[in-house]
Amino acid sequence: MSSLYIGATGMVSHGEGIAVIANNLANVNTVGYKQVSLQYANLMSQFLTASSGNLTNCNQKGMGAAPLETRTLFTVGGFERGSEATDLAINGIGFFGVQKDGLTHYTRAGDFRFSKEGWLLDPSGWNVLGRAIVDGQEADAATPIKLNLNDDGIGYMPSRATTQVTSCSNLGGLADNSSSPASSFFSLASVWDGASSPPLGESSYAYSENIQFYDADGVRRNATIYYDAAGETGGMKAVEYLVAMEPGEDASGRADTAAAGLLMAGTITFASNGEMASMTAFSPPASGNPADLSAWTPAPLQDGLPVFSVTPRNASAGQNIALDIGYVFAAGASSGAGKNSAADIVSSNVFRNNTDKSLKSRATVALGESPSGLYYSTDGYAEGYLRYVNVTPDGIVRGSYSNGQTEDHWRITIYRFTSQDGLRHEGSNHYSATPASGAVSEGVPGEENFGTLAEYELEQSNVDYAREFSLLIVTQRGFQMNSKVVTTSDQMLQRALELKR
Repeated sequence: MSSLYIGATGMVSHGEGIAVIANNLANVNTVGYKQVSLQYANLMSQFLTASSGNLTNCNQKGMGAAPLETRTLFTVGGFERGSEATDLAINGIGFFGVQKDGLTHYTRAGDFRFSKEGWLLDPSGWNVLGRAIVDGQEADAATPIKLNLNDDGIGYMPSRATTQVTSCSNLGGLADNSSSPASSFFSLASVWDGASSPPLGESSYAYSENIQFYDADGVRRNATIYYDAAGETGGMKAVEYLVAMEPGEDASGRADTAAAGLLMAGTITFASNGEMASMTAFSPPASGNPADLSAWTPAPLQDGLPVFSVTPRNASAGQNIALDIGYVFAAGASSGAGKNSAADIVSSNVFRNNTDKSLKSRATVALGESPSGLYYSTDGYAEGYLRYVNVTPDGIVRGSYSNGQTEDHWRITIYRFTSQDGLRHEGSNHYSATPASGAVSEGVPGEENFGTLAEYELEQSNVDYAREFSLLIVTQRGFQMNSKVVTTSDQMLQRALELKR
């Protein structure tokens, strides 16, 4: 009777083994599936009646086999090219977090898509978790990832008014085309006439650079920086500059006056090596005559950069814009070289080398004999609509917009456990945490022992089908041999029953 029972347990155990192998083979093409193996154990043992009292060992016989536990092999599967940027694979340790109805599951399958409402979902409709990024600041806790959509369901970026314009040039070889009896350093400001067209004749300046900025409504506006030589002494060269816009676009208090369109004026001094030595910056008169240099006052500073105020026509509001040519005034310094107005500026205020300044890596210079533009940028932009999304290796979900801007919206978080073998299989490529898996650790891709992300990639099943077919044959043989034990035991019982007849 015991042999019949033992054979039956062997058939049951190997039947479970066949089921595990069948499940592995069934999921050989399942995204993110992890191979499972079944471990067997002897079931129990029975003491035999001793034939003598001199026992030298524990006299037992086995009573069959049973499935012991299943173990999941969490090695990384091969990557296959996906069709969207939200097809993601974890290269290394970690799981994606997904959430639904207050439950949190974990998965290696990264075949995610955005819904029409902007939620990032897995194929089962669970929300993918990540940390929101607002104004460059990353949230501390992970929440379901969702794109910002407007009322029409379209990804939208509002316009941003310009707060800083960077314009770096090479001002070598400038001619002195403009002069004024009032001041050789502010000739351009003196000859400006906002009531004329053009307000500044081409023969009045040696070189100009166009700059653009965006107003409070995201409308692109144009302005110009005019340059002209202003003399030299002791190997140092002075350049005067004027920042202005079209007078007809000016809605400030200077509108419809000779000072219309004026934004800033000042001087730049270059050392013999072409590097900036000093700078001044003045704001134009609130109204009236631009040639009245006593009405030009030192421009305010923002982080060491001179600032001009502009109120474009038809704009909802005015704005202040910092001009960055690579020269940074020291803290507490005056943009007017300590003077109250442009009228007080003399050679000693211009031809000097400020030792308390700092120069940026990109800075205006005076080299050679041909002026040219070197670098230009502005921090403002018009409104834009989302064109596409990409995901970086460190998990940043970055949107690219029709206005040429990019914005970081989220960082995908990944999770790891003390014991991955303790995770519970939930189906749909999901796992859930259990007491056996230990505490969950939340991190970001590429940090510490967390893996990195690969976009346009999907992790495939790590099932080794050659190994599975070998196990299938071995397990089948085990089942057959145990079935033979059962049939043999049955025959022996039948023969035993026949003896009494």
